[in-house]
Amino acid sequence: MAIAALVIVGVLAVATVREVSVGRTEVAAADRATEQLDWAQAIVHARAAAQAYVPGSPWPELGVRRLETIGRAAESRADRDTALLAYGAIRTAALSTRALGWSGSRWRIAGEEGLSRIASAGPHVSKASEASAAMQDALRHDEMPSVWSFSAAAASVVAMLAGLARLAVADRLEREARVAGAVVLAGFVGYAAVLWTS
Repeated sequence: MAIAALVIVGVLAVATVREVSVGRTEVAAADRATEQLDWAQAIVHARAAAQAYVPGSPWPELGVRRLETIGRAAESRADRDTALLAYGAIRTAALSTRALGWSGSRWRIAGEEGLSRIASAGPHVSKASEASAAMQDALRHDEMPSVWSFSAAAASVVAMLAGLARLAVADRLEREARVAGAVVLAGFVGYAAVLWTS
């Protein structure tokens, strides 16, 4: 048991160090691309830094700040495409970065507000406030399933697979087959419940 705990701690430590290293490297690459005015590469690297989330690491937040700065600067020089990419990257990072006890809601709000501003400032928009409200409403309805939903779905799939594996190797003992069948059914019901509520 102690060896298993040591292995788990070791794997978590290596993964944490890797993510912190990725964040640091990507922020530096974003800064170099920004100095060269290569906005597309700066956005790609800043988003990668934001997605390298590990509790306590400063690099994801720095990546999002770089994206916000790029987006605001692009807005000020009327570079609509770069601003859309920057704010879209913030929103993407918020939606794709999940961790227990952490919410990317500030990032998501920043990205959605930026996208909304750009959409409402378009040349073919007659009523900016209506366009902005419509854009924000559409973005808010694009919800990702929670971490708990993903966890419940994964546990349900594991239960189904374990039950099916037990059924495959059961030597026709009626009681064991019923238990395995019940596990498969419970896994299926749990999975269906997660899909229904998500």
